[in-house]
Amino acid sequence: MKATEAATGLTPMAAFVRVKPLGVEPGGGTASSKRITGMDATAGTIEMEAGHGRSSTKSFDFAKEVFGPESTQQQVYDTIAAPLITQFVQGYDVDLISYGQTGAGKTFTMFGPPNSMAEAAAAQNKSGAGKGVSGDGILRLEHGFVLRSGLDCLAAMQELRARGCKVVLHGSMIEMSIMSFQEQNCMDLLKDYTVCFVDDEFHLQGTEHIELECAADVVQLAAAVETRLTRGTKMNDTSSRSHCVATLKLTVLEGGGAVRTSRLQFFDLMGSERFVGQNAAHDSAHSSTSTQGGWEGIFSNLSLMCLYSCIELAAKNRRKKNPKPDKSMIGMLLTKLLAGSLMGSALTGMITCISQSPRNGDETYSSLGYGTTMSKLLNRGKPQPAKPFEKLLGLAQKKHAEAAAVVARGVTGKYQAAREAQVKAYAHDVSVLEGLAEKN
Repeated sequence: MKATEAATGLTPMAAFVRVKPLGVEPGGGTASSKRITGMDATAGTIEMEAGHGRSSTKSFDFAKEVFGPESTQQQVYDTIAAPLITQFVQGYDVDLISYGQTGAGKTFTMFGPPNSMAEAAAAQNKSGAGKGVSGDGILRLEHGFVLRSGLDCLAAMQELRARGCKVVLHGSMIEMSIMSFQEQNCMDLLKDYTVCFVDDEFHLQGTEHIELECAADVVQLAAAVETRLTRGTKMNDTSSRSHCVATLKLTVLEGGGAVRTSRLQFFDLMGSERFVGQNAAHDSAHSSTSTQGGWEGIFSNLSLMCLYSCIELAAKNRRKKNPKPDKSMIGMLLTKLLAGSLMGSALTGMITCISQSPRNGDETYSSLGYGTTMSKLLNRGKPQPAKPFEKLLGLAQKKHAEAAAVVARGVTGKYQAAREAQVKAYAHDVSVLEGLAEKN
């Protein structure tokens, strides 16, 4: 870290790379002239042959660590997610992002293999396990960040209660699609694809919240990912066709009567896709705009490009002597939900997932270039402020009453759904606070 960064309280985001094993993805295609020629796990470097007749080797060294194809879910979790979970419990907002080309292992890292969360839920229901906070009988080697994080949070909550705090943990999950700048949607995966919104504080409104009191509740939350839109492509039989965001919200009533709320957001981003050539994700004999899957890929690439531009702008803005929030960075739903990292006090972790398959050399090269830019983001991490309980409760009750009155009068068009989402969000806030006051 540069001395000037340390002096201003800035720290680099925690950036990592994970390499997918060979032989676990579709064959075919044409070998790229770009290929991985070496990796150093502890130094965090990946070397690639540049290709196109050039003999030079490009070294990517932005990562804190590189996880090779033999790495386990537990090892990756312990290094990347577990330290951020600790800070989340201490009151920090945290954004944890998985990025890479389609089929590179993003969803595997966040959740596990296809259907693994549904299988975990079915096994838990059959065995009756999960009534306590332990993951015994539930957690398997292939399970990813979301399930492991939820279980660790349950254990941390017991420690907070032992210190005299009253604490409650909630979970939600949405998928986010973009079919144009005017058609950006957040759909609730826990509540029949109900449309959700992002409020002025860049938090989701209108989502269903599951109170997470035991391991079975965490499994129920994680299993919601199985309802996410997927579609087979030439690169991935179960390609995710949207960005998925799972959120854990921790509310703590401290002994002195102050309340602190922190959020942990898992961003499982839809993969970047190629549309032409032998290595295209879709049938290149047809126009990419002739199929739903093609449009999904186009707008996934668009949203990832916008995020890339926002990261560059945010990195420059952070280095200014007296930086001011630049809301031009958050014009899309994805970047709005990442506002805490882009211009707030959230901590950020990112894992770039890459393939070592010969056909994917160009995509891997591009992903590492994207990761290099993403890693430039600087965090100004601060715990969320603790606020007086009575003041927070009174404000939540007031906002709920105002929003409910507007809905009762009636609102035209799309604004009706947005106002109804506000009512639901403020009702949830009131319920959480009143519930904390009643806890023993």
